[in-house]
Amino acid sequence: MTTTIRHALVLAAVVFATVLVQNSTAAAYRTIRVNNKLSSKMAVIVHCQSGDDDLKARVVAAADSSYGWGFGWTRATVFWCRLAFRGKRLGFTAYNGEEEYITKTYVADYDVCDDGVFGTHVYSQKRLCFAEWH
Repeated sequence: MTTTIRHALVLAAVVFATVLVQNSTAAAYRTIRVNNKLSSKMAVIVHCQSGDDDLKARVVAAADSSYGWGFGWTRATVFWCRLAFRGKRLGFTAYNGEEEYITKTYVADYDVCDDGVFGTHVYSQKRLCFAEWH
């Protein structure tokens, strides 16, 4: 095998590997979980959806129970949730692929508390309030 052919094969392998890495990054898998942390031990209704997937309303029964789902994400992926509890309601964006792409972080666990929904960024560990009950 000539040196030119070997170089061409090595170059083709490098290009192929680069394409695989780029595609696997775009199809990364994420998991989101909504945790019932209400002190009253009451159920909360959680309804999450994206532009493509309606995950339907779920009852997250007692405190310390949760509801979660996983998905392959792209920069265009957005999931939002609406919650209801004792006549109160709130809504928040649970996942935004464009935001993760820019900030390099996302929230995987959301805690439903008496005063709202809180989450912690996966990489920075910064805890934030995402929504308050109305």
